[in-house]
Amino acid sequence: MIKKLLLLVIPCLFLLASCNMGTKTAELKKADTVTLAVKSFIDSAAKYVEKPIRIEGTVLHTCKHGGKRMFLVDGTDSIRVEVTTGANIAKFDESLIGSHVKVLGILKEEKVDAKYLNEWEAEVKKPAENHETGIHSGAKGHEDQGTKETLDNINSLRNDLKKSGKDHLSFYSIEAISYTVVK
Repeated sequence: MIKKLLLLVIPCLFLLASCNMGTKTAELKKADTVTLAVKSFIDSAAKYVEKPIRIEGTVLHTCKHGGKRMFLVDGTDSIRVEVTTGANIAKFDESLIGSHVKVLGILKEEKVDAKYLNEWEAEVKKPAENHETGIHSGAKGHEDQGTKETLDNINSLRNDLKKSGKDHLSFYSIEAISYTVVK
């Protein structure tokens, strides 16, 4: 009797859980999401950190190592918007390149300060066998550890930080909840 009851209850729990996830996504879609254009993303992003947004653009690139990121552009390709996979998206397939997509997601901010740059530089200068440990191992933008280009990038960011007069630089991306290809 208990086995039969469990056979009925367990599938119902899964069904309820999946319905609940759909409801959360539906609630987010109904929430006050802001629609941003790729062209104005950089100028507008700071106002919408951790808020739901919609954006539409052409996929310029998807990362080949895991497919966890894609980059959207408008017709000019002068501004690129990074979109990362969220909990419901395993990866962005390379077949998306050239497609026009609509994305619903949460706007994220990554802050880079002097401490971060110093730690990154120290990690890059470590012997290669130690690159699997540390705060930057596997972090976005750190795939090329140990190269002269990486050290040049770190120094360039230091210069940008100094010129900004702020205590950090902000880099914005969108953590995707869902996306659709526009035909």
